[in-house]
Amino acid sequence: MAKLKFKKSEKKKPRPINETKLSKPNETYDPATTAIAVEQELKEEKPKKRRGRPKTGRKHYTTVRLMQSTVTKINALENALGIKTQDETVDQALDRVINSMTSDEKRAYKLWLDMFQKKERM
Repeated sequence: MAKLKFKKSEKKKPRPINETKLSKPNETYDPATTAIAVEQELKEEKPKKRRGRPKTGRKHYTTVRLMQSTVTKINALENALGIKTQDETVDQALDRVINSMTSDEKRAYKLWLDMFQKKERM
């Protein structure tokens, strides 16, 4: 059997490592220029951005669950009559129904309306 010999001369030599240069920033912090920039920003009055739904008056909104077919009818009325919102569409439709009621139905409607309005205030 052949005897293995260690040959030191055939060993790989390490590659030389290049020196890593330190990186420098393009701009450095200067308190004088920063103070000037901050003063200019404070002088400029920017309009405040409001987040969320815009508040128009003191309206109070609630959710009404409707079937998809009813929503489609409301949207069709809204577009056909040129009304801006679904709320206005439903309001106009209800006004038309109320105007077509008999006097007994109107009296009952007003009683129920008063009762529900008092219940909301509690």
